[in-house]
Amino acid sequence: MGSQIKFTQLYGATCDAPLSSLLEINGFTFLIDCGWTEAFDVTLLDPLKEAVPKIDAVLLSHPDTAHLGALPYAIGHLGLKAPIYATQPTCRMGQMFMYDQYLSHHANSEFEHFDLDDVDAAFDYQTVHQLKFQQNMKLSGKGEGLTITPFAAGHLIGGSIWRISTAVGEDVVYAVDYNHRKELHLNSTALAGLFSRPALMIADADSGQQQFVEKPRGPKLLDAVMATLRNDGSILMPVDTAGRVLELMLVLEKHWATNRLSYPLALLTPVAYNTLEFAKSQLEWMNEQVAKEFESSKDKDNPFSMRYMKLCHTREELARLPQGPKVVLATLPSLQAGMARDLFMEWAPHPKNLILFTQQAEAGSLGAQLQAHSLQGHAPLTLQFPVSKRVPLEGAELVAYQEQKRKEEMGALQKTPSKPSDAALAEPLPTRHSSGSIAKLTRRLTSMSEGHSMEIDAAQAQPVPQSDALIDGFTVPEGAAAAMFPFEDENDDLHWDEYGAALRLDEFQLKSASRPGGQLADDEEEDMDEAPIQLEAPSKIVVTNTTISMRARVACFDCQGKSDARSIREILVQVAPQQLVLIHALPQASAALQAYCQQELSSIHTTVHVAQQLQTLDMSLPTPTYQALLSRDVLSGVGLRTMGDYKLGWLKGVAHPADQQDALLEVLPAAAPVAGSGSHGGVFIGDVRLSEVRKALAEADITADWYGGMLVCSGMVSIKVGDQDGQIQLEGALCDDYFKIRDVVYGQYHVC
Repeated sequence: MGSQIKFTQLYGATCDAPLSSLLEINGFTFLIDCGWTEAFDVTLLDPLKEAVPKIDAVLLSHPDTAHLGALPYAIGHLGLKAPIYATQPTCRMGQMFMYDQYLSHHANSEFEHFDLDDVDAAFDYQTVHQLKFQQNMKLSGKGEGLTITPFAAGHLIGGSIWRISTAVGEDVVYAVDYNHRKELHLNSTALAGLFSRPALMIADADSGQQQFVEKPRGPKLLDAVMATLRNDGSILMPVDTAGRVLELMLVLEKHWATNRLSYPLALLTPVAYNTLEFAKSQLEWMNEQVAKEFESSKDKDNPFSMRYMKLCHTREELARLPQGPKVVLATLPSLQAGMARDLFMEWAPHPKNLILFTQQAEAGSLGAQLQAHSLQGHAPLTLQFPVSKRVPLEGAELVAYQEQKRKEEMGALQKTPSKPSDAALAEPLPTRHSSGSIAKLTRRLTSMSEGHSMEIDAAQAQPVPQSDALIDGFTVPEGAAAAMFPFEDENDDLHWDEYGAALRLDEFQLKSASRPGGQLADDEEEDMDEAPIQLEAPSKIVVTNTTISMRARVACFDCQGKSDARSIREILVQVAPQQLVLIHALPQASAALQAYCQQELSSIHTTVHVAQQLQTLDMSLPTPTYQALLSRDVLSGVGLRTMGDYKLGWLKGVAHPADQQDALLEVLPAAAPVAGSGSHGGVFIGDVRLSEVRKALAEADITADWYGGMLVCSGMVSIKVGDQDGQIQLEGALCDDYFKIRDVVYGQYHVC
């Protein structure tokens, strides 16, 4: 029989929620996406927590927080151990997304859901299996017989539509957040051309345009930007970390270069440099126009080598830009945290400024509140909300913190045995930092939680209490941060050189060299791993209530890179799945799309379902499909013909039912001719597409031109598809070309 398929929507039934789903095929369970909100509400992940023990593999479709935001938490706290499959850009850009989320929230809250080590573990090359588009990955073990393949979605770089193929030839397609339009850096999705009549298709019904009344992009967006700049106003564009921001950067960079504008243009995010570096190295994942521009450039300039866009990692770097009107792209898009929120509080009271949203903000966030207000006109708005900020400890608080740390260290030392064993001596001494990744991020990004970082200073280090020495006579030096052997430098007391000139130590200290836009110098980047690990200074969160009189204008433009509602309907009808599950949309949008698809696909008996949260849908197909064992005698008499990804042929034999429940059928040669089994005749397999026939004719050196909806080959043979039955029809004179053309057509669809 057909495959046993079950689908459960863990969360994400509505369009304003992140996505996470369970797909079970023949007992093998996929977790498809594990998104999280920027509020990081742990209660949202309760369904995921219960499902973790039965997850066999994880498929990631896009690199943003809404699709993989819970991955570090699931690995670090929920015990997720299943292998993860994603494209390379999804892995690398997803890591940038989560770095930015951690740094932004840690700067103004006691963020404990995950740390940088959890992010590194989630995207480690040993954890994530990186695939290319249209690369087939055959699973083994429990998933034997299943093949997964990613296809370009066209929404974010590396974003994927997943196809899961079973051993009996049934395809399950998972397609969310796809884009049918070609953009400056991404190709459009080929969803309608890649799939035809899959057994099951899981698709979202959300076009993402509920809050965006102004759909047109490009010129209208740039007109709003230029009008604000010429009116001495600045523009704040809340953007994501490493997704849609790439398209906006190319649009603005191209406009600045064409018009030779001098207004400052900046990208403000803690991972600005890393994001651009990853984008430069992933041109093969973008459209052919990007590669063509790179190849045709005289100096081989990368399209993401920004000349006008300045990379800023901190507010201090942004302040060093020329004063006056400017355009700043800052994270996070919901304004829940990050430097976009800080900049908003500074720019919102000024009426000449513009807050420009290019994507729908998360429900319940400050950004969603501003977008809803923009639909009501430009009426004044007063906002009251708490503002939190991380500040270093000072005075009595710092002394109390150091005293507490000293007591903790003394307690740890008292618990250690007086005579440590050889195994204990072999273990490294415990450190008080998370890992080297924190130091690398601090050096590379130049901003770790508002810049409050410090190096260990011997003068500030607490004395280590005396304990049993490893060697008789060894004592811990006074003021040492850890047990060490004494070392005296003969140059410690050197105040003059050999010529009698006074030495000034500050003249020999290296100053950090940086590139324009906050990028690291080559020598500093090379020595990054050898730098001393920087620890975060003791700090606390200070919360104040703030009232802001919102006088800046708010505008929304659709730059989300998603297919509109009309295109979604057309694509689903062209794919024509046998079963369709709609997710991730408002109830009224899902109901409208369900009714439309049921009406348009009623002739092929497609069933359409709308998924509800935590509702398990049994999507198994009662198709007469079996797996069987063929003896060599049976297989030797079968003439197989390649049809696409499969080989087809007629088979005569006797099927013996299996003795055990999970065993396969066994087919043996027929002992005697089966009654009424004459010639099978010709059978056409698959849907006829004249565009594919034309390509096959061209490969056979046969010219074929379009004329009135049919193909005219060699000027004397026509090929067309019947309007009623959809069968292919050949008409023409009986000549050598006719039979040659017929053989080509039969080779595409015909099995004898």
